[in-house]
Amino acid sequence: MLPVLHAPCAAGRTGNVRKYWDEDYVRALEAQVQSLLLALEKQSAEKDSSPPLSLSDRASHSAEPDVTLRESLDGGDATEGLAVSGNDGDVKDVVSIEDHGDSASKDSGTQERSQMAMEELCVMLWRTNVGDGVTIIDDPATGSHYSVDPIQPAVPMAHQVIPPEQVLVYCRQKGLIHEMAGLFLDNINQEHQFTPYTTTDFLHSYPYQSPDEVFLHSAIIATGTTFTRRPDATLIGDAFAQFAESLIFTCCRQNPTLKVIQGLSMMSWRSLAMGRDHFGWMFISMAAGMCVHLRLHVLALDECEARQLEATEQEIRTFWMFYIIDRTAISILGRNCALPWRRVNVPDFEMTFENSKAGLGQVSFAWQCKLWYLHDQYMDQVFSTNFESLPISQQVRILVASQDALSAFFRSRDDRLHLSGDSTPKPVIQFHLAYQMTILITMPPFLRIFVAISQTSETTEPGNTTNSKRQNTEFMLLVLRSLTAAATATSRLVRTYRRAHGFDTSPNPVIIHHLLSAAIVHLMNATSWTPALRHQSTYWLRQCLELLRELQVSWPVRAVKSIKIIRVLAQRWGVMRALPIEFSYQIEQTTAPDAERDLGGVNQVQFEYEWDGYGATAADAPPVDFSTLDMSSFASLGTLDVSGLSGQRTNAMGSVDFLQAFQGLTDCEDFNWLSSNNGL
Repeated sequence: MLPVLHAPCAAGRTGNVRKYWDEDYVRALEAQVQSLLLALEKQSAEKDSSPPLSLSDRASHSAEPDVTLRESLDGGDATEGLAVSGNDGDVKDVVSIEDHGDSASKDSGTQERSQMAMEELCVMLWRTNVGDGVTIIDDPATGSHYSVDPIQPAVPMAHQVIPPEQVLVYCRQKGLIHEMAGLFLDNINQEHQFTPYTTTDFLHSYPYQSPDEVFLHSAIIATGTTFTRRPDATLIGDAFAQFAESLIFTCCRQNPTLKVIQGLSMMSWRSLAMGRDHFGWMFISMAAGMCVHLRLHVLALDECEARQLEATEQEIRTFWMFYIIDRTAISILGRNCALPWRRVNVPDFEMTFENSKAGLGQVSFAWQCKLWYLHDQYMDQVFSTNFESLPISQQVRILVASQDALSAFFRSRDDRLHLSGDSTPKPVIQFHLAYQMTILITMPPFLRIFVAISQTSETTEPGNTTNSKRQNTEFMLLVLRSLTAAATATSRLVRTYRRAHGFDTSPNPVIIHHLLSAAIVHLMNATSWTPALRHQSTYWLRQCLELLRELQVSWPVRAVKSIKIIRVLAQRWGVMRALPIEFSYQIEQTTAPDAERDLGGVNQVQFEYEWDGYGATAADAPPVDFSTLDMSSFASLGTLDVSGLSGQRTNAMGSVDFLQAFQGLTDCEDFNWLSSNNGL
């Protein structure tokens, strides 16, 4: 060892270069060693029993700096910090890491820190990165009140908003804006808890209000136009929507308030409902940024005494309103959420109302918040980049745990959320649809995994092939049965909605996505070799298409896109006969001429039977006992040509990758994803 250690010194002497040491750094290390020796001496001298590892021990372990860290230390600062004496008069504000009161602790003086400083340092990241005008200290005991930057003076009202002429024309039409705002309040406000408004009194003096109010109220009017049958409804809505869009950056700059988040969430909802998905994603992403700016996502954060701020009712309601719209957007678009659940520390929505006096809309909304938050906890693991690298046993545990958690949650729901046939209220149906959607989203990734396991088990575990295949089959059946049951329940729920409330008044457009997700599962099951499952799936597939056709009146773009997706998949999977006659003709390709589709692998012989008879009436579609479905019921899934639906996964897992269609099939003008290797 000695020759190796001295080799650099010898080289240094050869080059006539003298090694200089940082004396301040050496003195700092000596002081640190002396401090640790004193701590060790006091610890060994103690007579009473104490935990094996004290704070001094932990400090000594962490006191050995990393090599890289030692090379970058500023010696002067280190010495200065260690030389600070512990003569602070405020004894209660000083804590010693050794936590001893004898003179030896005072002699070292190096381990004492201000308790207030340490406590406030813990939350300083939240303060320094929040934004302009946000309070960082609000201490009622001392009267201290500081902000990151001073709030800018208010802009004179006369210079705040200049409405465009077209908006002024509509405002002069008697009752127009009040009618549109009333439609918003009656049809969608309660379902999504957008605002606390119950009347249109907020339109007094519109559009000459503060920028954030004009923005919010313009978004309300624009959203309300989607529920009217007026022939000029789109023109009116777009006029107010464009007016709202012109105010966004003014509001973010001058008036970053809760009303801005509410307005952005409404604009996202309207864009998604009208099939303008890119705008929907843009608006909800901006709303997420504003939530973080106003720290709505950490309203329940336990902070220091100088930061004891209680969340207001409206702050809590605004965050959860945004949260539901965000989860609706990712369900439709198949993207990661704008604000991950791990960053959410907010009181429950139920804290904003008295449960015994709450309306059914509030109760349903509160339970949907709980549902999606629970769902996110498991899907965050499933959609992580390292999920497929986890041990198989751990993947299975996530599957079982997710289903147990969702089932337990559903059983514990409020008594007011039980179905009551054709008299079931809208909020109750919306809750049940949301629950079934969580299953339709959760299950497909596990199905792909178990198919891959089945096809690799014989080569990886030759000694335990039978047992492994049996377990894999059981888990695959759990997934397939759950998907089939959820799709059937979704179809029934939407049909119940139509019977109970009708489609004369536009329903919530998220129903279209529920129907699309259910129809894809029914389409998959229509390829089954089991007559009962094939019969049932064909019937419910046609029911979904019939409902979507009726919804074209209210939401033409969204409904037409969904129907086209189903038709393209049916054509690709060779089950066009499962569709109603008006949808069973071949769709012309809109892709480039050289983009060929290979349908040769589809076993057309298996599907030569009378589809029309199966889809005729409800009496012809007896319910299927899902517990009786075995692997032979789904065996034909392996014959489907779905090699282009998931990028590089083309063989072993190709037979189930089409279930990724749940994660956002919205671009119906271009079906390149069916034949390319770019994935969904």
